[in-house]
Amino acid sequence: MNPRLAHLLMRLYPRPWRERYGAEFEALLQTGRGDLRMAANVVWSALREHLAPTRGGKINQDPRSLRFQSWCVRAPWAMFGLAPLCLLAGAYFVACFILWSGWRLLLPGTNTPFVRIDGFAIYYFGVGRAVYYGAPILIGWGIGLIAAPQSTTALWPTVGLALIALISVTAQVHASHPVPGGAGHISMDFALGHSLQGISSGLFHALMIFSLMVLPYLMVRLQKAHSLSA
Repeated sequence: MNPRLAHLLMRLYPRPWRERYGAEFEALLQTGRGDLRMAANVVWSALREHLAPTRGGKINQDPRSLRFQSWCVRAPWAMFGLAPLCLLAGAYFVACFILWSGWRLLLPGTNTPFVRIDGFAIYYFGVGRAVYYGAPILIGWGIGLIAAPQSTTALWPTVGLALIALISVTAQVHASHPVPGGAGHISMDFALGHSLQGISSGLFHALMIFSLMVLPYLMVRLQKAHSLSA
């Protein structure tokens, strides 16, 4: 592997880990393959190290990590249920603010922001769409990556993932002019469907999103079980 790339990948790990294993690991990377699979494995390992530091030595004595793990055990309903919902609410607020501000600044003469756009508006509104559609997936992956290494049951992580998936398919954004010529108004509501077919379709999409979000959790759990049995 290219020495510069090996050093960059090694820097992804937490500082206590680098102080203990960094030099040896960087040398190992330089003598190994420099393909995409190797880089992806290193990035995945570094992310797990941030969430669940390696046991042993000074790394295991990080008080912030110990407090975080304690909260995961003592209040899993807050860590895997309430906190992700608050994060999702914040992400939706940011997405709606981008839509509202872009409507006022870039499309002042239109009755709705859901019109054909071009130029800078494509990139500006694109950021809002990325936040709106990407936040549930990223938050779901965060739940899985945090929950999998912890000594907790799968109940609350599953509940959190299910809630995020259900909210993501029921959230609807509306734009209107409460007063003719006045400032536009952006609002959100949550509806699964107005017919049996709509409800079935919404639940199916929620199941698909749930399946996508649960993948990191299952992968870490399987890897953990394999390392314990080895």
